[in-house]
Amino acid sequence: MSLKGLDKKVINKVMDDVLYVSRTLFEEGLVKCTFGVVSIRVPGEDYVVITPSGFKKEKIVKRNLLIVDLDGKVVSGGLRPSSETPMHVFIHKNIKEANCVAHTHSPMATVFAILRRDIPCVASEQAFMFGGRIPVVKKYSYPGTSNIEELESIVDALKMCKAALLPRHGVIVHGETSEEALDNAIVVEDIATSAIFSLLLGQPQEFSKEEITYLQEYKKTRYGQTKK
Repeated sequence: MSLKGLDKKVINKVMDDVLYVSRTLFEEGLVKCTFGVVSIRVPGEDYVVITPSGFKKEKIVKRNLLIVDLDGKVVSGGLRPSSETPMHVFIHKNIKEANCVAHTHSPMATVFAILRRDIPCVASEQAFMFGGRIPVVKKYSYPGTSNIEELESIVDALKMCKAALLPRHGVIVHGETSEEALDNAIVVEDIATSAIFSLLLGQPQEFSKEEITYLQEYKKTRYGQTKK
């Protein structure tokens, strides 16, 4: 399949973003060795730039990256794409705002994934960022799954929240931008750490729906800068 007609500057920018997210995830300790995956959709196109299989995230360079279509077929690149490609392209295909998708093995959040437990919403940061619990994907078997029911279950979880837990495996997040997806991955680990320590030390109270609604409204109307 030809990539003729695609803007090379756009492709280069997407690849730069994939490398930045990959390396930052490594620096933050959210991926180790060859684990973890980053993919970004090419703006306005049915193509995704994704990291290769079996490469350490801190060592990936542009020539290692691949471009796949939304069926997961390689259209550019000489390496094997991530084994998680079916999951990534399915998310890109079915969640319109999922322009960047990142899969991590962040230690504390993965504890909840191993236990098949949602991360309870016990911190204002979580209510603010995610609007409630971080859900566990209901149907999931093994890494690299291409089972349609499992892929649909992953998408269902990510439509409820921009972060979800893959049972006994890790974390999957998405964002409209690479910066948002990266922030989501970082914050998930932060709140998972707080949740674990609070559960060890006592019985933390979860935020109510009313409290979450207040913080979400606060985020929309009173936080950050407004455009003039």
